[in-house]
Amino acid sequence: MLVGRDEETRRLRAALAAAEAGRGSAVFLVGEAGIGKSRLVRETVRAAGERGLTVLAGRAVAGGVPTPFRPFAEALTAAGRAGRLPASAELGPFRPALGWLVPEWRSAPGPPAEESLVFLGEAVLRLLRALAPPPGCVLVLEDLHWADQETLGLLEYLADNLAAERVLCVATLREEGGEAAALAHALTARGSAAVLPLGRLDAADMAGMARACLDAADLPAADLPASVHAVVADRAEGIPFLVEEVLAGLIGEGALTERDGRWLAADLTAPGIPATFADTVRRRLDSVDADTRHVIGAAAVLGRRFDWALLSPVTGLAGPAVVAALRDGVGLQLIVAERESFRFRHALTHEAVLAGLLPPERALLAGRALAAVEAAHPGLPGTWCTLAADLAGRAGDAARAGALLLEAGRRDLAVGALASAEHTLTRARDLAGPALRTEVDEALTEVYALSGQVDRAIETGKMLLARLGSPSPLAASLHLGIARAAIAGARWAEAAASIEVARESPGADIAQIDACAAQVAAGRGRLEEADELARAALRAAESGDPGQPEVACEALEVIGRVARQRDLAAAERAFARAADLAAAHGLQLWRLRALHELGTIDQLRTESVDRLEQARELAVAQGALALTATLDLQIAAGLNKQFRADEALAVARRSADASRRFHLATLPMALIFQATAHAIRGEEQDMEARIAEAVALAPADQDVVGCAWGHCRATLSLLADDLGQAHTQMATGAGLMLSSPATIAPPFLGLWPLLGALLDRDAEPAAARVRAAHGTRHLVVAALLGYAGAILAGRRGRPGDAEAAFAAADRQMGPLVAWYRHCARRLAAEAALADGWGEPVAWLREAAAYFAARGDDRVAAACRGLLRRAGAPVPRQRPGELPGRLRALGVTEREADVLKLVAQGLGNREIAERMFLSPRTVEKHVASLLAKTGLRRAQLAGYSAGLDG
Repeated sequence: MLVGRDEETRRLRAALAAAEAGRGSAVFLVGEAGIGKSRLVRETVRAAGERGLTVLAGRAVAGGVPTPFRPFAEALTAAGRAGRLPASAELGPFRPALGWLVPEWRSAPGPPAEESLVFLGEAVLRLLRALAPPPGCVLVLEDLHWADQETLGLLEYLADNLAAERVLCVATLREEGGEAAALAHALTARGSAAVLPLGRLDAADMAGMARACLDAADLPAADLPASVHAVVADRAEGIPFLVEEVLAGLIGEGALTERDGRWLAADLTAPGIPATFADTVRRRLDSVDADTRHVIGAAAVLGRRFDWALLSPVTGLAGPAVVAALRDGVGLQLIVAERESFRFRHALTHEAVLAGLLPPERALLAGRALAAVEAAHPGLPGTWCTLAADLAGRAGDAARAGALLLEAGRRDLAVGALASAEHTLTRARDLAGPALRTEVDEALTEVYALSGQVDRAIETGKMLLARLGSPSPLAASLHLGIARAAIAGARWAEAAASIEVARESPGADIAQIDACAAQVAAGRGRLEEADELARAALRAAESGDPGQPEVACEALEVIGRVARQRDLAAAERAFARAADLAAAHGLQLWRLRALHELGTIDQLRTESVDRLEQARELAVAQGALALTATLDLQIAAGLNKQFRADEALAVARRSADASRRFHLATLPMALIFQATAHAIRGEEQDMEARIAEAVALAPADQDVVGCAWGHCRATLSLLADDLGQAHTQMATGAGLMLSSPATIAPPFLGLWPLLGALLDRDAEPAAARVRAAHGTRHLVVAALLGYAGAILAGRRGRPGDAEAAFAAADRQMGPLVAWYRHCARRLAAEAALADGWGEPVAWLREAAAYFAARGDDRVAAACRGLLRRAGAPVPRQRPGELPGRLRALGVTEREADVLKLVAQGLGNREIAERMFLSPRTVEKHVASLLAKTGLRRAQLAGYSAGLDG
């Protein structure tokens, strides 16, 4: 029976009913230890069982070092043991990814398939769907305050995508749950989850719970002695778990007894009355024999959830004696017997038992437990290594604990789990003796460098170099680590200096040094030097025995970046080769970097950010902080080019936040992309504020200042249909960017000659400069130059050439860059009307409708003005055409257009394609319509039909 949780129970039952109806959700139960989270979960599981829902459960565990995906693995492994894994054909492509979590589906020995967190999240979502035939499924994830970042990332994906599933996810965490608590509140803020905070019970509820615990709920309150209520209120302090524990202690000591249906209390002020939870646990242990206490103490040393088979070698007791002791522990409400394992009833129980051991007793048991674990699990695979480290620490062997944590950290580093590696190695540094400290710091330097923590990597590396003293191969390796960190911060001079020192060190690896030096040369814009160094590194890496796949991947990355300036196909071949090489050798970080570069190729061709978003999910899962910020930067750029300003602004802010936190070189451009989004939204003041920040940080960076003029201010001018000012601003921006070693080619480099062609302002020299700088590798730029060529041909009286050039350019413009396509058509139409070629009226009608739908009113008005000049019928502006009922509700013109398409049965993506909007924008319009009309989506069609009557 639950007491004081009526509202929480009601909301969880409502969530269960919604899941049965196909409206899944995530609910977080948040509160301090012992507040009743697990009790509420058990009630929910019981209710789910009554309804026939499938229940899967897993939890994160304490122990200092988080294990990636542990709660999910436990939940899904239990389904496998129960024989409930489905044979659905839909799961076929996802089985390799699910090998992370389901042992039965692990295709081969060794590490599981490398997949992005998004792919793994989708795999788990599909598996839950298959496990949730009507009426549905409940996934319970407990103690997420101990969860690793990978688990939280996977949970975030699921929570964001449960709305259409028959799945309820119930998660528990303590209110001080750090990143888990932050995730819970972030998901709630965006509508993907609900948080149920559990507060302490008041006096009345504690009294009710006390009666319920004593099976006396049918007795009046006066029948439970007032002194008992006073003790419970004083000792339990409103924590439900402690209410139960205090009462159990009173009964165990004989201070509270039942006689003839009445509860009788002894003198509760006597010394034997438990005063704290730890005292309660100690006194219950005192009531059993020494063997039982010995077994329960050994179990506590092994962890809250423990392998009972290890207890016999740890305690020296035979199996039957161990089982008898465990039975006593269950009877004392200290231990819970599960289907195939045992656990302490609560984290506080486990902690109290540990605290009750004398230090020598705890050390002796931990030493024996370490020996037992090592004997039972040779090589200490998986989480056994971290458990062994904890045991060694408790046994007083700090050096051994540090060595085991170093091994665990290196394993995390090898598979690219950088966040877990940092946590584990930081603990190792605290424990390792002088002999191991250098190895730990060396590994940490690599983690910091790979994750983009520039200052920490350089600081740790320099500290190590000072400790080493004389030059050595290790010193050369450390200098390269410092160089890589400096590269992440665009500190080219510092990186180059470290590389030169490494090159002069004895035993230096020249292939690694050349690859790193190639990165620096590319960063400085010395592309020929970069290509030469990278090819030398690649030859050395491939000719050695054994080969050096990491060096080859780095060299191919630089070769691809250089080729990208002139030949996208050659660049794609280099990056694809790097991706294949990384996959073949299990190099997750290099595979991630290659995926990032391939996503950049996609962006240059079509502005698609899909592959970049996949790479970002993988970067987050691996803790690659610098690369995550860079990917966010590129995603923001792509979203801006698609004119999805709201999304671009959010992603650019995310990139800027990470750049500030880790002192990355991406910050100025992240601010510029924020400014671009503000320009698209017509927010001049905010745009100028972000530009001022960016220019203050990088006043001499021609790419930053050039984009401020050509990408930000010129966009605002275009949206105001001030073509002359836009051209002047683009000319200023292009002058800066085309005279720098820029590796980017923003679309305004194509708009500049196009506007020049329309305005008779030196279009041909401008186009020649853009082509000479290889700006046409960005196909949007190439297409815009094609429209410029069409205008110039029309001006020269060659209508056939003009129409052919226009058609060729128009074919290059894909659906993701619809804004640039319609902008180019509007500009070309003005010239075509004057010079007599093409179909300017048709172009202007399409452009006017597109810009009106987007709310770009001045550009739409310019299109209508040109139509009037051509003598063509002009579509009337819509406000007067809105039905009175819609106007009264505050429905906008665009929402009215969306309503018509919804009434035709189109989905959001189809509407987005029809209206040249993003699906997210359509989603917002539909949500607004539902809010304003008070209807469900299925009712909108009938509502729209009624408007016509």
